[in-house]
Amino acid sequence: MKVGWLRRCTLGCLLMVLGCGDRSTPLEESFQFPMAVFIQGRRNDFWDAVIKGLKSRLNLPGVQLETVFFTPQERESVKARMSNGEWRAIAFCAPDDAWARQAVEEAIQSGVPVVLIGADLTDTTRLGYVGTYYYDAGRRAGAWYARRVPAGEVAVVAGHPVPRAVSEFWEGFRHGLLFNRNLRARLVPLSNSRNAPSVIRKLASERRLRGIFLMGAEVAQQGIGSASLTNVGALSWRESAKQWYLSGQVNLLIRERPEEVGVRAANLMRNLSQGRGSDLQIVYVPYEWRAR
Repeated sequence: MKVGWLRRCTLGCLLMVLGCGDRSTPLEESFQFPMAVFIQGRRNDFWDAVIKGLKSRLNLPGVQLETVFFTPQERESVKARMSNGEWRAIAFCAPDDAWARQAVEEAIQSGVPVVLIGADLTDTTRLGYVGTYYYDAGRRAGAWYARRVPAGEVAVVAGHPVPRAVSEFWEGFRHGLLFNRNLRARLVPLSNSRNAPSVIRKLASERRLRGIFLMGAEVAQQGIGSASLTNVGALSWRESAKQWYLSGQVNLLIRERPEEVGVRAANLMRNLSQGRGSDLQIVYVPYEWRAR
């Protein structure tokens, strides 16, 4: 009987060990990290580059990135999706107004980390901002014209898909131009870049014009070579713009890097989605500067 009892105890212990061994093996679980980028505006190659950068850093197991471009008429439904969705992190871009600030606040209050891209909303509790420092680019460009052009007028023909990019660049440009009190500047905003050639030809006929700056890749692409001008500058995000500088079509080139904006925004989103980092992080992506 003692032998039988010993065998039964041995068998029971063996089954317990095997059972514990099975339970110690972690079960395979499918972790899902839904993330989203909400952009008010139309899709173009600038935003395509940003999204490419985002995807390059968020190409991880379980991460699902949804891209939403929306119109002003779709704002309310977008705001509801931002706060009601089970997002691990959100990237967001919209003009700075009461609706945009409220959309960010409601998302934050629902527990979703929000990273702003392109345009900052300074009066919100967002956890990150990534973009080009348009004011600094404009200030340096204005100072460049102030040194290069003795007197007269410089026109800034501008159009850009990022909200407030033109106004921030223009503010910096005017401040940079203060180094030369004999030089004036005029902002010519364009809602349709296809109008750039005719606008530039008209400007070139004005005697006081001593320089022109083309702000925005599509404005520059449409307007470059439209008229015989001196002291030409351009801001673009396209790689092909480098050739304008190398061939002498422009004397000043500022090239921003939207793909890097996406990469750095994705880095913040990854950290925030995993509970790392809670303080506001402002990231200005360096732009390329070429000037004669």
